[in-house]
Amino acid sequence: MDLDRAAVEMTRDFKEVVFVGAYAAIHYGVLRGTHDIDLALASPVTEEGFRKLGYGVFNGGGKKVIRTRHGLKLDVYTKDVSGIPVPQIFATAVTVRAAGSPVRIMCLEALLLAKMRAGRPQDSDDIQQLCRLRGKSVRWEVVGSMANSLERTELKGYVRALTK
Repeated sequence: MDLDRAAVEMTRDFKEVVFVGAYAAIHYGVLRGTHDIDLALASPVTEEGFRKLGYGVFNGGGKKVIRTRHGLKLDVYTKDVSGIPVPQIFATAVTVRAAGSPVRIMCLEALLLAKMRAGRPQDSDDIQQLCRLRGKSVRWEVVGSMANSLERTELKGYVRALTK
């Protein structure tokens, strides 16, 4: 199953969902693959709730693993995404079209901040691509509502250096 169809299906299943991480980055134009979908839910879903919706819930390496009906791994966030509270993720989310249907993704500013905070090599690659593709459209007032002054300064440096 392709990621867009999976996102539409999950939007139908969970109603209040915002896609974060690689799936959001891909919608902003980042060229990359992913083996999972990261999503923020407005309300926690129990293991039983996931199962009733047809999702698999497994224990793997001491951690709960959730998979869609088609085997796609989900990383679910209900409190925060890299320190950004889920209610703020929802308040700033943007709606895009996926497989002909609306889905919500993390706003560019939250995505850049979350990736900067995560600091993994793939996140650094994503930041570079996001800045080159979308750096001119960063809303600094939104960044200011989520980041401390040091993070704002660091992110501005990335955007200035990498924006075309």
